[in-house]
Amino acid sequence: MNAARLTGQQSVKRAIDVLFALEAMATSPSPPRASQVAAAVDLNRTTAWRYLQTLAETGLVREFGDGRFGLGGRTLSLAEAYTRQWGDLDAVASVALVRLRDTTGETAALHLRQGWSRVVVRQVESYHELHRTYRELGQPISLLTGAPSVAILAAIDEAERTAFLDAQGSPDGRRAIEQAVADTIAAGYAHSRGARVPGVASVAAAVRDERGQVVAAVNVTGPEDRLPESLAADLGAEVAAAAAWVEARLADRTGAPTPDPVPNEGATR
Repeated sequence: MNAARLTGQQSVKRAIDVLFALEAMATSPSPPRASQVAAAVDLNRTTAWRYLQTLAETGLVREFGDGRFGLGGRTLSLAEAYTRQWGDLDAVASVALVRLRDTTGETAALHLRQGWSRVVVRQVESYHELHRTYRELGQPISLLTGAPSVAILAAIDEAERTAFLDAQGSPDGRRAIEQAVADTIAAGYAHSRGARVPGVASVAAAVRDERGQVVAAVNVTGPEDRLPESLAADLGAEVAAAAAWVEARLADRTGAPTPDPVPNEGATR
């Protein structure tokens, strides 16, 4: 990679970091100054100011009269475009997540595949006082970790999955992932315990679009003591049925011939 291209990529990343910093500070009593943004993204004030000014020209950032900055109105159009792109999946999955939460009693979530990562884009939280809450909404999570990741890996093309794992360079870790993938293919759902957060269990199944492409995963997650190994099969059946229901609804909207399973309405717990 040549130096000019590397410098350009670093500049883009820093500009995005500035936007994320403004997002994180959006709940502050007053919009942040350039110096505060600079400290948040580890830049000097002059460089941060330059990025903020450039982003303000695009409408992604708004400059206030007193030298403070916030997210600009153009971010709304990005959010609307995102909603249009994934609106059908989000709308259908939201129904399935509520059913999953009410049936299992635990938090249910939708994980959108994004290359070789996944992002949590929707969750319906458990009513239990102690429950799992995803705090990293929209942040990439590697497909190497957690039940939703394994569910996605197990559902994609084998050659594509092999090429991805070949690039990881960790024989011991690869053996564990391959075993988890094999178990998921055999069972029809993925199951993990303490994979990302100690004491938290997760059961997940992949979701395909009307073309058969793996686009997401749905899961239920909660404390390990409420999701013991003995419940994995029952929870797996619930989650797999929910994923199949979402797929059927997506196919209905495009006219694709797909079976029409309905999530189990019976209580797991």
